[in-house]
Amino acid sequence: MSELCSHTTPPRTRFSLALKRFLMLSAASCMVLQAALAEEQDDRYLNAFSLIQQGDTFNKNGQAPQAQAKYRQAQAALVDLQRTFPDWHPKAVAFRMGYLSKQLSGPAAAAPQAKPQAAAAEGSGAQVKLLDAGSEPRKVLRLHPTAGDKQTMTMNMKMAMEMKMGDMPGQPLKMPGMKMVMDVAVKNVADNGDISYESVASEAAITEEEGVLPQIAEAMKGSFSGLKGLSANGVMSNRGISKSSEVKVPPNADAQTKQAIEQMKEALSRTSLPFPEEPIGVGAKWEAKMPIKTQGMTLDQLATYELVSLDGERLNAKSTISQTATNQKIENPSMPGIKVDLTKMTTTATGNTTLELTQVVPAAASVDSHSEMSMGMNMGGQKQAMDMKLDLKLQIESK
Repeated sequence: MSELCSHTTPPRTRFSLALKRFLMLSAASCMVLQAALAEEQDDRYLNAFSLIQQGDTFNKNGQAPQAQAKYRQAQAALVDLQRTFPDWHPKAVAFRMGYLSKQLSGPAAAAPQAKPQAAAAEGSGAQVKLLDAGSEPRKVLRLHPTAGDKQTMTMNMKMAMEMKMGDMPGQPLKMPGMKMVMDVAVKNVADNGDISYESVASEAAITEEEGVLPQIAEAMKGSFSGLKGLSANGVMSNRGISKSSEVKVPPNADAQTKQAIEQMKEALSRTSLPFPEEPIGVGAKWEAKMPIKTQGMTLDQLATYELVSLDGERLNAKSTISQTATNQKIENPSMPGIKVDLTKMTTTATGNTTLELTQVVPAAASVDSHSEMSMGMNMGGQKQAMDMKLDLKLQIESK
């Protein structure tokens, strides 16, 4: 790496070496972007979005006064966000402000609406809507583990990516496999059904894959070595919707380790199975919408689920997930001084989940996803266009 600091190295060679370093550092999480926008800004926007979702739910239920109150709270939150951080995603904020203006001034705001078909999950911003109740017999699906229950979850993840910088041809990169074993324990089940749980990583390792560059394997080994012993706490509703989560990141964790944590959290979130309020049977279909933030990006997610089988406490469901992100300015802490303008990001994923209602972790789950990103970067005073494609395969088993 000392070559990167040499002042005698030709500019073209320095750029090539910088690009190689960038690819190595990015491979730890297979996403080149890491959270650099202030948490306060993201939290303010997500809070406003959650208030809008709550207002929409009240509106659909014919509760106009409650809806108007939520809309005004959201409007005030966005006005404050604009005033404090005028450069933070102005298009996204303007879009939400326009929507709120219509809701607060239009006749529909005060008109009674039909019975709601969507239920907002408090604290998560998720909105779950039943599309088809399925066949009889139908059942209200709720998780009901017992405090003290324990599971051991084994997660295996494989990834491949391709990156293209400017006019340079695309560079396919094969990644080592990743394996993590998590011990999950239910700490408490509240009267309202909320489940508090704790997880600890008892194993975190890189598995060998043919065709992987030694530099990439070594970089990822270094990142994963910091994940063993990692602990997390969370609260989940009995409908399977996350209400809060906190990962205890070691104080000496480097940027690559933090990226790996973010990637694992995001991959796991795609195996979640939020249930609708209503009773459902085999063939039922429902959707869940929510804003999420990951690796510095704020994006919208839409997941559609179908109940394939239901036998007592055991069920199987398949899912289709899409994620989109609009123009955003992001910094990658692994590459100080390099500004990233995200132009477009899309992700499509399909999954299959087998779950026991008496447990919090799926008995088995699989996810296949494909992501494409377009962005602009400023490297050494030169603007460079960059495109990236990422394919991810995730397998989970628990006992």
